[in-house]
Amino acid sequence: MLRAAATVGLPVWVGFSMSSTSDGQLIGYRTETENLDMPVEDFGVLADTLLAIGGDAAGVMHSAVADTGPGLDMLAKRWSGPLLAYAETGKFMNPDWNFEQVVSPEDYADAVADWVTNHGVQIVGGCCGTGPAHIRLLKDNLPQRISSD
Repeated sequence: MLRAAATVGLPVWVGFSMSSTSDGQLIGYRTETENLDMPVEDFGVLADTLLAIGGDAAGVMHSAVADTGPGLDMLAKRWSGPLLAYAETGKFMNPDWNFEQVVSPEDYADAVADWVTNHGVQIVGGCCGTGPAHIRLLKDNLPQRISSD
């Protein structure tokens, strides 16, 4: 899909879902239909392979808040373009769209501020569990534009 998206002439954002193992290894996710010849468990290899195809922004999405910073660090070593972060703030529980272990709006705003300040993230949002209160704090507490100085 990334190859096809890169050919249409519109901006393409490459979002990676990832996590860390108990020993600190970063692992990436992909669907079986992506048919890429790479180990699923190695986030660095996944990032190298997909970023070589192209894109206009890249980042970590649909991943735990605690794993997003290390994922951004790894991407920053491989990607010089704009970084994005859309972490999940809660664990989705079927079948009723309930979320458990929700990160508070204040804690999420602090984490996002760190990603912007210390990881160079320029595009932010939220994923599973993120609600209006989370986004409101991001809007209220983050700069409208990041200074290029």
